[in-house]
Amino acid sequence: MVIVVNDGLEYIARYITQQTVGYFAWLALDDGTTVEAAGTTALTSEITSGGLERALATVSYEASYKAVWSKVFTCTVAKTVEGCGCFNQLAVGGKMLMCHLFATTKNVDPSETLSLTMKLTVATS
Repeated sequence: MVIVVNDGLEYIARYITQQTVGYFAWLALDDGTTVEAAGTTALTSEITSGGLERALATVSYEASYKAVWSKVFTCTVAKTVEGCGCFNQLAVGGKMLMCHLFATTKNVDPSETLSLTMKLTVATS
């Protein structure tokens, strides 16, 4: 399950009240077992090389209040991927909007691609 974290909620509230600038447009992959919890502020072990480092996503709007982030990563080394997150900056760090721990480990080899799509539905309850 994707979870919107506290930092992400605070950033949204500050953004819509013009207390901050910027937006969430970067996706990152994790080879650690990030716990999906409201207090999570970073991925456990963010992947920073091998073609799987944090990257600018294609961001779009889908009907029925859905924001969508998509990115195809091309792996240059064998890697195990456990989860992902959405951030407000390219550099490691920044504010995380949401994170997800995959149900099963994704193993990728050199020259393989990993397609990642994260969706967030904005709803009242």
